[in-house]
Amino acid sequence: MREWSQAYKAKHGVWPHHRYPESQRAASLRRRQKRGHWRKLYPERAAAYDARRRSLVAQARTDEAFAPIDVHVRDGWTCQLCHEPIDQSIVWPHPKSPSIDHVIPLSRGGAHALSNVQSAHLGCNSSKCDKDMINAVLALAGLVATR
Repeated sequence: MREWSQAYKAKHGVWPHHRYPESQRAASLRRRQKRGHWRKLYPERAAAYDARRRSLVAQARTDEAFAPIDVHVRDGWTCQLCHEPIDQSIVWPHPKSPSIDHVIPLSRGGAHALSNVQSAHLGCNSSKCDKDMINAVLALAGLVATR
């Protein structure tokens, strides 16, 4: 096999699989476009996810009512996780679209109040998961292990 591959390289100049990662990325993109979003593929799981989220919000302490726009205006349309500006024209599900991040996550007992929320990019918020800010910053710095 080694002799064959060396002969192939000598004759053609390249190994036939030199573009393998690019072809895999293209195939993955085609597959995702063909299959669709996970919410359409698994509607029962999407409904369970939404129900759990609504339950967390309903059970969370709610000191005051607020709209997401109030949070973004208060924070100056700046992501509080990466400190880059948030473009108002980008819409979900783009990673740079605006979202509301709970500093202390609802799943860890945080309140759904204006004092516990901050502006964030959707991608930054998703990468933070359900960690609180101190653990998220330490994890980004590599000082603590992530789960």
